[in-house]
Amino acid sequence: MANNGEANNGGGPVVVCPGCGTGDNVPVDEVQRGKDRLRLAPAPNKTGDGCTNFVEGVVIAGLVAAAGAYYADDRDWPWLLPVGIVAALLVMWGTIAVIRSEGKDKRRVEAGAARAAEAAAGARFCSACDGVFFPPGDPGGPWQGVATVERFRHHVWTAGGYGDQLDEKAKAAAEQQQA
Repeated sequence: MANNGEANNGGGPVVVCPGCGTGDNVPVDEVQRGKDRLRLAPAPNKTGDGCTNFVEGVVIAGLVAAAGAYYADDRDWPWLLPVGIVAALLVMWGTIAVIRSEGKDKRRVEAGAARAAEAAAGARFCSACDGVFFPPGDPGGPWQGVATVERFRHHVWTAGGYGDQLDEKAKAAAEQQQA
């Protein structure tokens, strides 16, 4: 069976979805479609590209300092020059804070990748139900039946140690379905 270019379990035994009763589902880690692949990602996409952020921060800080100097001369307000310099320093401080925070988040995601993979092991995605389920008898399944993608993501990201990085929609949907 196939669904939008996705094969069912690579030719293995058919697993029936408890929600819709079809065998048209795939392991979560084999989902290929763009939107669903992003929604089922085992971790946030943290590239930690500090170089690009640093260059952006330097450019913005330079523009702020230049604007302070320009308007200090143009309007004959000499106090704008130190204000521009202080604003440029604040922009650089903020840039460094962002770079450090992104690096910390990236290291946390890398450290929790194995735990997240273990939490997602065995899960299957049913595109007809637009949900995730664990096959019957799977001892690692935290729920029975089909759950929303948001609940699955909440389960996996929390197990990985970075559940605080979930968007509000995923947090709310997971809490609502758990109740």
